[in-house]
Amino acid sequence: MNKIKLLGVLAFIGLGMAVWVQQRHIVSIKKERDRYQMNSNALLSEMKEWRIDSTTMATDVKTLRLTVDEMERYRAEDLVKIKQMGVKIKNLKAAAKHQLEVNADIKASVRDSIVIRDTVPVIVKSVSMITPYLQLSGIIEKDSLIGKIHLPVTLRQAVWIEYKRRWLFWKKVVAIHQTITSDNPHVEIKYSEYIIIQK
Repeated sequence: MNKIKLLGVLAFIGLGMAVWVQQRHIVSIKKERDRYQMNSNALLSEMKEWRIDSTTMATDVKTLRLTVDEMERYRAEDLVKIKQMGVKIKNLKAAAKHQLEVNADIKASVRDSIVIRDTVPVIVKSVSMITPYLQLSGIIEKDSLIGKIHLPVTLRQAVWIEYKRRWLFWKKVVAIHQTITSDNPHVEIKYSEYIIIQK
């Protein structure tokens, strides 16, 4: 009789462990399914752009969540650059990449100037354009423009979470967004991605 009770207890413990292992496996599969759904949604969604004020543009894109193996498979070129920056991949939490484009109309006045070359004054044409968002200066010599252009720009990035189905303390993450702003009206954000690395 004791053997039967012992076998019953062991069978109950074994059954409980099997249920616990299966439950953990189901939770893991659900997390992986949700991650794939969010990644698919992020890849298929359009990049949203809007103007905050006369000089500031904003861009919103959804965030990808990749494992280190997926980063190595799909973003190997980015990982090479990250390693060149001295970052260990095992310590990497997130990676962002932005592609900017500068489109500025130039309207600069051309003036006569004097440049000293080997103690000899030389008459050349000079070009200058100074605005808060673009500084251009140079000289025209022998049908060539030699000068410098400077476009100061500040990018600000905010990462935020979009929730669904709030009920008391329960909420589900639908997507993770990143919003980037550029304070220079001549600088346009053409592409942006933010990847969270999951261990």
